[in-house]
Amino acid sequence: MDSQITLTGFESPEHHEKEFLSTIESGLRAAVKSMGGDSSLLSITATKPTKFSAGGYTVVKFGNLTAFRIRIRGKQHYISIPTSLADLIPTDAPCKKPTKNEKYYRVLITDEYPFESYTPFLVNVVSETVNRYPKEWDCCSRYLECSDAKTCVHPDKAFALGCGYRKILSSGRIFYGNNRNI
Repeated sequence: MDSQITLTGFESPEHHEKEFLSTIESGLRAAVKSMGGDSSLLSITATKPTKFSAGGYTVVKFGNLTAFRIRIRGKQHYISIPTSLADLIPTDAPCKKPTKNEKYYRVLITDEYPFESYTPFLVNVVSETVNRYPKEWDCCSRYLECSDAKTCVHPDKAFALGCGYRKILSSGRIFYGNNRNI
């Protein structure tokens, strides 16, 4: 017996979400690194159905912040974006605005807009999630080294995430050193 039979239709509910995210995961991690973040803080987790989400979804987080949720299960296919990132949604993308108590916009996945077409958008969402991570302090003792390098040089990227000067540098403004432009 040297032939094998494959039965389809028995995949887990999150199979299509994980399959798609695995194709763009390296791009998402690269986006985190390009913003000075630690790519190990990026997590992808499938959820189980609850009373609030009948079919579940897969969530992509950076640290403790949700970058986006994706649902490619059953008949409902969409990407949920936190309302704080709504300005990143492409103007031509079909989307459903949140009702009063909802915290997410739904960007609909349709035949005209398949989930693959949203890859650049999702990479941008992850970049902005890193960029909008709340600062905990203004700068550390490496501010001159960072200014000269035009980026954060702190070796502990998880710690550096709380630096306000890291965000300023990523916007192109430099307050100190040889590259000062403010």
